[in-house]
Amino acid sequence: MDTAVDTHFRILIIDDNPSIHHDFIKILKTESLTDFDQARKKLFGSVTDTTQTSSISFPLFEIDTASHGEEGAERIRKAFQAGEPYALAFVDIRMPPGWDGIETIKHIWEIDKNIQIVICTAYSDYSWEETVAHLGKTDNLLILKKPFDNVSVRQLAFALTTKWKLGEETRNYTANLQKQVTDRTVSLQKTLSIVKSTFESSNDGIIVIDNEGTIVDYNNKLVSLLGIPESVIFTRREEEFLLHIQNQLENPENFLSILENIHKNPDKNSIDVIKFKNGKIFECYTQPHTLDKKIIGRVMDFRDITRRANLEEKLKFQATHDLLTGLSNRVELMDKMKLAIKLSQLNHSSFAVLFLDLDRFKLINDSLSHQVGDELLIQVADRLKTSIRAEDALARIGGDEFVILLMNIKSEEDVDDKVKSILMHFQKPFNIAERQITMTTSIGIGIYPKDGAAVDVLLRNADSAMYSSKAKKGNIYQFYTEKMNEKNLDALDREVELRKAIENNEFFLVYQPQFDLAKQKIVAAEALIRWKHPTKGVLLPIDFMPLAEETGLIVPIGEWVLRKACLQIMEWKNANLPMIRVAVNVTSHQFKHYDLVGKIDQILKETHLDPKFLEIELTENVILSNPEIIKAITELKKLGVIIAIDDFGTGYSSLSYLHKIPLDRLKIDGSFIRHIHSPEDDEVIIRAIIAMAKNLNLEVLAEGVETTDQLNFLKKYDCDDIQGFYFSVPLTSEKIKEYLRNPEKSSLMKDFIQK
Repeated sequence: MDTAVDTHFRILIIDDNPSIHHDFIKILKTESLTDFDQARKKLFGSVTDTTQTSSISFPLFEIDTASHGEEGAERIRKAFQAGEPYALAFVDIRMPPGWDGIETIKHIWEIDKNIQIVICTAYSDYSWEETVAHLGKTDNLLILKKPFDNVSVRQLAFALTTKWKLGEETRNYTANLQKQVTDRTVSLQKTLSIVKSTFESSNDGIIVIDNEGTIVDYNNKLVSLLGIPESVIFTRREEEFLLHIQNQLENPENFLSILENIHKNPDKNSIDVIKFKNGKIFECYTQPHTLDKKIIGRVMDFRDITRRANLEEKLKFQATHDLLTGLSNRVELMDKMKLAIKLSQLNHSSFAVLFLDLDRFKLINDSLSHQVGDELLIQVADRLKTSIRAEDALARIGGDEFVILLMNIKSEEDVDDKVKSILMHFQKPFNIAERQITMTTSIGIGIYPKDGAAVDVLLRNADSAMYSSKAKKGNIYQFYTEKMNEKNLDALDREVELRKAIENNEFFLVYQPQFDLAKQKIVAAEALIRWKHPTKGVLLPIDFMPLAEETGLIVPIGEWVLRKACLQIMEWKNANLPMIRVAVNVTSHQFKHYDLVGKIDQILKETHLDPKFLEIELTENVILSNPEIIKAITELKKLGVIIAIDDFGTGYSSLSYLHKIPLDRLKIDGSFIRHIHSPEDDEVIIRAIIAMAKNLNLEVLAEGVETTDQLNFLKKYDCDDIQGFYFSVPLTSEKIKEYLRNPEKSSLMKDFIQK
């Protein structure tokens, strides 16, 4: 073992005799190891291992001296304050005229109580007992009698400095240990403070219970959330706490079952929802309380989820119910139909699906407002509720459509009687908006399992039967038949074909010229759409536009017509041909279902077409069907496009709107033109329309002109423009181009002049 000491010690000699200072320095600073060997031999025994002996190095003593006690104490003070204390002091017992040795030692230990002291004395001034009496019992004090030999001094120096060193290390270790304990204590206190603050700041009520059923800890939130009396908390008993909770619950038996499961499985976590009688809803989360991987109790956390639970309940209701009427919606209807199928299979019974649609409901919305329409739907729902049994089901699945499930039917006769009873409920008028409104309904009926064994099939077939009822002018009911489905499939096939026609670019435009009677030339053309059907040939608008209106496909088709017409005008212009205006018909559906004004503006900018060469044609019914359309027409006029009324005289025949909208042209409907020189006296109407238009500074165009008599009549009464088969059928863009390129040589113009 290596016993080398790799440090040095400071020693102070306090004596009034300078020669004593010299002696101590000489003894303690000798470089010879002989005396030290002797000292170590006396202290530790003989050293036989020369290798071990040669590795030992003795301490290096740094020796200072003082001539009297006051000086010595001051040196020790400075050293101590500098952090370089003396390990040992040799103090002479007699140092006249100042402090003697005892007084000096007292002052020294007041400064540094750990310094080792050797009293050097040749006299019996103080006995050991008297010394102890003055200085107290201590192991830091030895007495060295004069005269003393070198070995004794070195023994003392070596032993006491080593002792001082060990004491310093012990004190440092103890100080470090105490610091660690203090730091750990402070850290623990901070941690406990944070834990407690977190514990108390939690929005949850938390309680800790040990294995013996004693409440170990809880936060104040627990008391306020659960309304726990102090008397319950004061007992510190789990059973009192749980009994209080149990008495407040809607379903205490369920709570007891939860507690029983927790006690049977103490190592498991548990999350349960408990409902209180006062309407509060809590989520109770429990988990084992462990220490060193051993379960010592349980932690219970009570979180108030009343708001969240009510919101979830509300969202669930909204997801499965119609918010206007409170009835089941399509989602819940599907679930009820699935359940009805299962019950019917178990009981070998049938049920009926009644699909109801109100007749002329759109008229109520358009004429009296949607608010009145909503009130009507609520009253209809209330009447339907009173017309069904408790075992039946009622749902509103959208708009004015309702579905009734009639459970446990025996025959179609039972259904027949029930449906008649439902229709009877509609005979009494509905009192809404200070009006007596009579409503009827069309009903389609599907029977499980005859008309469908699956929910979607059964509902679809009942829907088909309802449309069949509505096609017969409503207020009747019909049972589903296979022919209805075939008809619907045919309609679906036609819709699919129409969608493919848009994708495959199967449409094209033709242009029917419009002639100026005064200038005797083509000034405009009406764009007319055609469908080049892959199997049926060319189809006219009458063959597919009603379906386009019904399915909403009129919107993309109408946009295509607008863009194609504008591009065609620009193509004629780029070919350096005279510019003519092209008229495009627009439906109310296009106005109502997207920003038509914005779309036309976009197309004009994309094609760089001057707006004055685009004419928008609308019917009277389109204009008067919605006040917003009049506003849109005004915006179109601001763009610079020409606005024309098509089929004038066949609509509402209300002339007041002519003052409200910025029109450019009136097109007299062809039905009036056909009756020129006939007994119907339509000539009077035509003359009146032309005269009115002139007074309003509107151009007049007569369409459907087919005879010379019609032409001459229109010339006589100053009709501006004409259009019809008498002059030209609709032409391709190339034929129009041929005329525009050389109108004098065009066969079209020759025919016009001849006629």
